[in-house]
Amino acid sequence: MENQKNTKEYMNAEETATLLSQTMRDMVERKITARHALAVSRIAIALAKVIGVADLNVRVEFLEQVLKKKK
Repeated sequence: MENQKNTKEYMNAEETATLLSQTMRDMVERKITARHALAVSRIAIALAKVIGVADLNVRVEFLEQVLKKKK
């Protein structure tokens, strides 16, 4: 993977899916080992869980603000 200057704090779900897809292709084409692909997939799966939690937190905060305004 290339080092890139990235100002984002984390990847989004679509980027994580792209990473997993590219990793699978690279493994099938024998560009990376199965061990390397497994490591990448574990990290990507953990990242996907974190993204899901972060998205839920944003939604809950939004709902809380809407409810406060209605009071």
